[in-house]
Amino acid sequence: MASTAKGFYIVLEGIDGSGTTTHTDLLAQRLRRTGYCVKTFEEPSRGKIGNTIREYLSNGPFDQKLLALLFAADRREQAKAIRDTINQGCIALSDRSWISSLVYQSYDGFPSPAPLEWIYSVNRFAPRPDILVYIDVEPVIAFKRIVMRRKKRDLPETLASLRGLSAHYRKLLPVIAKIIPVVIIVKGSVKGEERSIDIVSRDIFVRVYAALKYLEHY
Repeated sequence: MASTAKGFYIVLEGIDGSGTTTHTDLLAQRLRRTGYCVKTFEEPSRGKIGNTIREYLSNGPFDQKLLALLFAADRREQAKAIRDTINQGCIALSDRSWISSLVYQSYDGFPSPAPLEWIYSVNRFAPRPDILVYIDVEPVIAFKRIVMRRKKRDLPETLASLRGLSAHYRKLLPVIAKIIPVVIIVKGSVKGEERSIDIVSRDIFVRVYAALKYLEHY
């Protein structure tokens, strides 16, 4: 399979229930079909630290500062693999990144929120995305998806928190856009109606593909 002349780091972000995992997989498939070398990553990882995070989220207690440190440690373990992928001329495609920590762990609707500057500092080693895709899904729809997919929910996944996190993403995205070359916002729902997975997947691919072609000649 052909690799890109330059390697890139692409991340998908959004509130819980926005479809980041589904669309990371679909975007990887579409990019591979066009000849790109792609390796996927996820946060939390499936390693020891990532599994500790999953356990912590499921059972609490829920402390944002501790979570920020756990995520930073998990990210540290994955950072080399991401950089190696990029250096090989491939695309490192991640379901979430340190941007999630900036949003989630600083959200004042959760206990013990951490300062933004501190979160950024403990993640200063983490690779910076070349392309950020934010999937914008209305909180009510995201919450319905979460309820349908499993009975037990992680602690942050309440309708009130999803509304707060959605607003927090919108507040921070303009700031984040100052340090990331390309920020793409794709609507996952419009006026209370879900857009189909195929349509959203196509929109993400078309816009990411165009951004890659631009960055390849930047």
